[in-house]
Amino acid sequence: MDDLKIIITENRQLFDSAEPSSEHFIKFQNKLNNKQIKKTKPWNSWMFAVKVASVSILFILSALYINEHLFIKNNFTNKQNNNEIIEAQQYYNHLVTTRINQIEQLNDYMTPEQKEMLKKEFTEMDKMYQKLLNDYNKMPNDPRIIQSLLKHYQMKTDILNRIVNDLKNIQTQKNQKNENVEL
Repeated sequence: MDDLKIIITENRQLFDSAEPSSEHFIKFQNKLNNKQIKKTKPWNSWMFAVKVASVSILFILSALYINEHLFIKNNFTNKQNNNEIIEAQQYYNHLVTTRINQIEQLNDYMTPEQKEMLKKEFTEMDKMYQKLLNDYNKMPNDPRIIQSLLKHYQMKTDILNRIVNDLKNIQTQKNQKNENVEL
């Protein structure tokens, strides 16, 4: 590096003696002017804004289309699930009502303690059902909750069926005893 510095300082006059031609400055000035003109053209920034706006519009429209398509699909699934739940509720409510009517007809064959115990059990089952309904209203698409609702109905009807069968058995046994005594 020191050698280069020495050479430049010794030959300083030779380096300063060569001047560029006047045409060089004119060409340089023309190039600068052309670049400034290109930068200040209003249609370039306008075209850029149009391009950005069109891409934005396409993106927004595609997002809206996808969102609407998924919403329709989810809404259809929700309606289908709701219809299935409503049908199941109607079916099981009919079964429960029928079994309760049968139990009321056979009410004479139960003791007061059994009647009280039955009331408590059904109160507990109704509380559980209300909790499941609240969960279903919060998350209607959760298959676990739907399955739990259906299992609850099945369990309730199974219990009622057992009670009705047991009461009918007691009724037939008592009727048979009465028939034996009358003969």
